[in-house]
Amino acid sequence: MLSFATVVYSKDFPLLELQALSFARFVDPDMVSSIHVIMNDCDEDTLRAKIEPLLASYGPLRSKVQVLGGDDLLLQPGQYARRSLSDRIMIENRFRIPGIRRQGWRGSNGYRSQQVLKLGAARVAASENMVILDTKNVFLRSFDPTEFFADNGAARIAFIDVQSDYHRNWLVESLDALGASGTDLNGLRTTTFATPFAMRRSLALALLDEINDRYGSVQALFGSRRRPSEFMLLNAFCLKSPDGYAPWFEDHAQCNIGLWPTYSPEEMASQLAMLDDPAALMLGLHNRALSLLPGDLRDRVFSELEDRGICTQPRAEEVLNRAATLTG
Repeated sequence: MLSFATVVYSKDFPLLELQALSFARFVDPDMVSSIHVIMNDCDEDTLRAKIEPLLASYGPLRSKVQVLGGDDLLLQPGQYARRSLSDRIMIENRFRIPGIRRQGWRGSNGYRSQQVLKLGAARVAASENMVILDTKNVFLRSFDPTEFFADNGAARIAFIDVQSDYHRNWLVESLDALGASGTDLNGLRTTTFATPFAMRRSLALALLDEINDRYGSVQALFGSRRRPSEFMLLNAFCLKSPDGYAPWFEDHAQCNIGLWPTYSPEEMASQLAMLDDPAALMLGLHNRALSLLPGDLRDRVFSELEDRGICTQPRAEEVLNRAATLTG
């Protein structure tokens, strides 16, 4: 059984409808333990009111879907070791301070609180095997759980070389945060840091326990001057342990398509050409990338969603245009 978690905020919430429709189209309810839609927003009441009408799109999976706020993952008894006065003021009550209030959970930086909530999702998952999603992820076909988890329980995910500066910096910061700054990075390969991200609940919970011991809470770590990332922290936890990656992750290539706002039209076209590959499992539609797609590529996305039985072209166009409008 699989548990899924998607972190949603007010600038990309319309995309949840396409994800839900793809769940209804391709995901067997018998393989799903739970689906959590986790709000990452300073104004949860308003966001919840926008999300609720979309939940019917999950079809036969609707009964397995629960919408949660950040407090449900971060501030319940047993979810933290301590809460300092500065944490209470600058993290938990940041939304009360107009000059520094941001759009994320309790007024925090949305990018960083999103990472906190992805790790925190392990606290509410109904099964050991989890898949973390972003709102932009849309399933393109049916799949078997063995595409995400090996028979021995290891999460199957692509491993990549540490080449880019941001990848290296995230990993170095994460290792340092867990007291493993002496790790040799030469020739090292880590898991990818993109969604869908399969992981075992027990790994994330063990990581969260260590973070609590060191920093009081995971939100305190991400609210500090340190700059780890959620997925590189999971890697760092494995790298510092005697058994390494073996119990937790297995290098396994997947064909997932991603559209990012930094891509050129040529890169966008190259990514969308992968739709012709029957192995393509998921399409990632970044909200800011939608408004940058040339007309012919936008039409390709709309027609693809209809051809795969996810939704009609007009419905896809309405959802994607609404999402693009939120980012200007």
